[in-house]
Amino acid sequence: MLRPILLLALLALLILYFRQPQSNSSPIHSKTVKTFLKQQHQQQPPKNGRTVAVGDLHSDLAQTLAVLRLANVIDADSNWSGGHDTLVQTGDIVDRGPDTIALYNLFNKLRKQAKEAGGKVVNVYGNHEVMNLGGDLRYVTEEDYASFGGRQKRKEAWDVKTGWLGQEIFNNFNITHIQNGHTVFTHGDMEPEWARLGAETLNSLSRDAIWKGDFRHAPIFQGSGKCPIWSRSHATQEDGMEETCKRVDAVKKALGVNRLISGHTPQYRTGKILSICNGGYMVIDVGISKYYGGHLAALEIVENDDGSQSVYALYPGGKRLV
Repeated sequence: MLRPILLLALLALLILYFRQPQSNSSPIHSKTVKTFLKQQHQQQPPKNGRTVAVGDLHSDLAQTLAVLRLANVIDADSNWSGGHDTLVQTGDIVDRGPDTIALYNLFNKLRKQAKEAGGKVVNVYGNHEVMNLGGDLRYVTEEDYASFGGRQKRKEAWDVKTGWLGQEIFNNFNITHIQNGHTVFTHGDMEPEWARLGAETLNSLSRDAIWKGDFRHAPIFQGSGKCPIWSRSHATQEDGMEETCKRVDAVKKALGVNRLISGHTPQYRTGKILSICNGGYMVIDVGISKYYGGHLAALEIVENDDGSQSVYALYPGGKRLV
């Protein structure tokens, strides 16, 4: 439905049109009205926007802006341009680069702008977010420390109860996200044992562990348990392709979804999104940051009228059906 101001503008055009002589020299004619309506229709955001997902960013602002522009969710001024789209980022915004503050500030800004436009920004915990919240700083660069004003100020900022960044992350991140009932996003691979608990339980377990500071013993964060932030079993097909796809199917059945999307396992050798199990499982960590080669790619999911979804890989060279 056109907004009231647009209706008024259209009414003014119609009044001018009917007051003009009906001739070819008339400056306002039916073609102008049709063009106006067409332009306004094109400017209206779709009622059911796309879902766009990007993988690990690792404190690289320039590459992050490049991939978000590739996906058409930000404009030249780095403001939200995605309308009703949903942007999902699958974790590991931090570490290995200098732009930690800039990136978290960017996502905080986009989250607010997207909401105002009828869209949404979703952030999923990566293992590097959890490591930093828990004091595991082995991959923090000196430039990163300096951007916070030193190690102590950085530590204070990441405190989940009192730090500006720790609170922001705690209030806006979850360990998993199911989009429109058809796609589950995690940083690492979702295993059937975890999927059977359900997304809400997993998110509750992770929030409880983070609030209590239980990073060493909480099963939800332990790599040995193939938890959702650490597992790479599907990506590496460690049990062979057939068994991997059986486990992927088990997760899909447990959560009632059509596909699993992960980051975490960088596809920097190809720079392309990995898709296996007939599109039932994909890895979107293509090595976006310069640390991993600076490859640009995003995933796009389009809702079809029949309830199905079309899934595309977006690359600088074009868009490909996955």
